[in-house]
Amino acid sequence: MERWSGTLKSECLRNEEYETPAQLEDIIRRFVDEYNSRRPHQSLGYATPSSWYFSGIAEAA
Repeated sequence: MERWSGTLKSECLRNEEYETPAQLEDIIRRFVDEYNSRRPHQSLGYATPSSWYFSGIAEAA
């Protein structure tokens, strides 16, 4: 969680400007979507967290 939080801060929040909490929420929501659905992770064999997670559920069923 600390690593994710650091990534959020360094790659997202330092580069974005916002004026309201709703704008900040939208920025974070877009980052989470990018991080989980589109960004490959080396520790997951270059799969995205979403694809890795849901493939495990499909295999267990």
